[in-house]
Amino acid sequence: MTLSLRHVLVILFLLPALYLDFLAYQSGSTWVALGLLIIIGLGAYIYLDSRAEAYRYLFPGLIGFGLFIIFPLLYTVVVSLTRYSSSHLLPYERALSLFQQETFSNGGSAYNYELLQQHDAGFLLYLEEDKDSSKRFISEPFELTAKESGPVEPIKLSILAEGATPPGQPLALPQITRQKLYIPLRSRHFLLPDGTLIALEGLQKFTARQRLWKINGDGSLTNLQDGSMIRPDFSQGCFVSQKGEKVGVGFRAFSGVENYAQIVTDPRIQGPFLRIFLWTILFSALSVVGGLAIGMFLAVLLDWKELRFRNLYRTLLILPYAVPSVLSILIFKGLFSQEFGAVNEFLRALHLFAPEWETNPWGARAMILLVNLWLGYPYMMLVCTGMLKSVPSTIYEASAMDGSNPLTDFFQLTLPLVLPPLVPILVASFAFNFNNFTLVYLLTAGGPRMVGGGIAGETDLLVTYTFNLAFRDSGTNYGLASAIATLLFFIVGTLAWLNLRLSARKVRA
Repeated sequence: MTLSLRHVLVILFLLPALYLDFLAYQSGSTWVALGLLIIIGLGAYIYLDSRAEAYRYLFPGLIGFGLFIIFPLLYTVVVSLTRYSSSHLLPYERALSLFQQETFSNGGSAYNYELLQQHDAGFLLYLEEDKDSSKRFISEPFELTAKESGPVEPIKLSILAEGATPPGQPLALPQITRQKLYIPLRSRHFLLPDGTLIALEGLQKFTARQRLWKINGDGSLTNLQDGSMIRPDFSQGCFVSQKGEKVGVGFRAFSGVENYAQIVTDPRIQGPFLRIFLWTILFSALSVVGGLAIGMFLAVLLDWKELRFRNLYRTLLILPYAVPSVLSILIFKGLFSQEFGAVNEFLRALHLFAPEWETNPWGARAMILLVNLWLGYPYMMLVCTGMLKSVPSTIYEASAMDGSNPLTDFFQLTLPLVLPPLVPILVASFAFNFNNFTLVYLLTAGGPRMVGGGIAGETDLLVTYTFNLAFRDSGTNYGLASAIATLLFFIVGTLAWLNLRLSARKVRA
């Protein structure tokens, strides 16, 4: 069977993909490697077997959908069910390996050493026993980097034959300290041929050492230096001593719905969460209603045929929509500056009240709302303008014959006709403002701080509060932040589902 161009392309894609999968497995990411292998196998079947031809165009899209939507969503839900924070950062196996790497000096022999640099930029360690210079050892080649990626296996040493010269360029102690090689060298352990562990003690000697912890059959660890015991507590996500004290680093542990319960029951989270949740709903609702009111008013005004230069006015009013929102927000941040902003300077010049836009909670909320209305009204104006074009002019002519006025026409004719098609857009706008992270983060960063709310701010939305919990709090509580993010997903997902239902209902009508 001759190979077609399609077969050659699939093979050329499979080779680097399989190599990438091997690297993932080699790094210890077994589940990632298994998932990648399944995807590679499925892709090879779809593109090589003619019976799966119908799926060849869907496969890349499905992979992207799963990788960028389904996987992050499932991962967020999984993290929300765990105790995962800066104090519980490592997996259990990694936390256990840190204990396994701990050693203590057992009073054994001391060794003089030389660090030998090789031509290929690697290193060798030459050891000579302090009390018996005939006992010489040489290590396997190894690398020394300033950033070690966790505990590494001990480097084996072998006996150096009598009269043999260790290969490489020996580095003097000033060179070792100047190049800061002693930092990674101090974290390395070496293994003598008889199984004795040795490690650097100080800067000039290597000494015999012994593993500090012995792993027992029941999972507990015994300290070989003082005889104390610790055991893993999976409910707390840490190792605890016989007195109940935490020992060492914490590890990730399954906590069930604890993070969700904490949102409701913990006073430190409950109060700020409820206040932020209510403000998020109020902010989103006012943004939608205010944007619609301004956009509709301007659209109706610019639809007035007797208005001169209305095309020029429409162009000028659309300009805020053309300017990147990031630039507009930063400009408004300067304009609303409490002390030196142009807004307060203008108000003071008119001998009017100058609000505290940055320190007063309601002043900051008003500022955010005003800026958001400025950013959002052009879109609503465009949408409403299009809706007004679909309203037949004959109904206004008939209404005029009955003696109506513009207000009656708007509330009894125009609004009932254009509002139903606008409902899905309003729902989508509400969902967008519900997660309007950029506006709050750039304008106020959530400030001013909420009294007694910890890291929570008076202008925080749920999305910025989640960000602060995950990345700016001293505890960096990823589990709790993921629980809030999951709740946000269900809220926004419900709004999206409602939007689709309303859109479908409109199409059927």
